[in-house]
Amino acid sequence: MMRYLISAFLLLVGLLWAAVVSWLFAMFGGASDPAFIGKTLLWYWWMFMEPLLLLVGAVSVLIGRRQGAGSVVSLVGCIILTLTVGYETAAMLRDAADPLIAKPPFGLYGLSVFLTLLADAGALHLYRVGRTARVSC
Repeated sequence: MMRYLISAFLLLVGLLWAAVVSWLFAMFGGASDPAFIGKTLLWYWWMFMEPLLLLVGAVSVLIGRRQGAGSVVSLVGCIILTLTVGYETAAMLRDAADPLIAKPPFGLYGLSVFLTLLADAGALHLYRVGRTARVSC
């Protein structure tokens, strides 16, 4: 039961991250020109990796097929997400000291760090449960 709750939470985090990346992509120019869409996707394809890995891993665990591989994929997606959020948070804290730059939304960054660390703990637990289930069978 706990495995399905963690997978549902990872699915929610993946969907939320995909929404943030899609919003960022729309702010870059959206669907203004098909050539622009292709060029932007070539530049920023790596931003879609984290939510894709989280979604694929969580769905595979929820469906019940390839649960071990799904837990590993979710863990890799969470690690990449943690590195991305950590880098962006460090850059935000560095730039927050500059008086000429607008103050960032600290609450939003705090919430994203909290959700990321919670997703990491869940993915690690899911990986451990999947690994012990494979060993005992």
